[in-house]
Amino acid sequence: MNPRTRRTALLMIGAIAVMASVDALAHSYAGLYGWAAHHRLSGWQAWSWPAEIDVFLVAGELALYVAYLDAWPVRQRLWPWVTAVAGLVVSVAGNVGHIQAMHGVPVTVADRVTAAASPLAAFAGLMIGLLVLKMSRDNAEAVNRIDARALHAVASDPAGRQASEVIRDAARILDEAQVQGRTVSQRALAAQLRELGHRFSNAELREIAASARRADAEQAA
Repeated sequence: MNPRTRRTALLMIGAIAVMASVDALAHSYAGLYGWAAHHRLSGWQAWSWPAEIDVFLVAGELALYVAYLDAWPVRQRLWPWVTAVAGLVVSVAGNVGHIQAMHGVPVTVADRVTAAASPLAAFAGLMIGLLVLKMSRDNAEAVNRIDARALHAVASDPAGRQASEVIRDAARILDEAQVQGRTVSQRALAAQLRELGHRFSNAELREIAASARRADAEQAA
């Protein structure tokens, strides 16, 4: 996938996940407020009580974001997971519990499932955001490893050219093609690079192309 397209897709996924989570948390807040009001809390206590519950869900998820960004050890990620899951369980219980039967209208399973959907949706939205973050981090690390291998592989070019030169020329070729609305296959890229005097194997070509696309995407950003 084109790096710019991939980044746009990830940004859209993240934005949609955040908006869905905010909407779900608003519904969860309303359900928990109903629980608090039904259990003899009023005024500021009823208004603030829902935050005491969902804050553990949100704080736990945010701690997990930091844990993955900073590469915490698995053992240190346990408490953020416990906090997030505990907040989810209590929030679901409060949202389901606030559904009360009315005269002649019993509470159905569908009613309780509907009430439980809000905190579950908030949790799912935050988890999607966490998954996107993890995938982005893993991909960036993989690209960096490819870049390092490519630099090492072409550094021994028998013509004596530096690795940065072949990657720079490949990035220029790809950039020119993008401006013209064309796509360049690896075979065409190899032909143009060899016309410039570069020498490399087919295995090295894949690494060169990946590094060049990375460099082109960073320059475009």
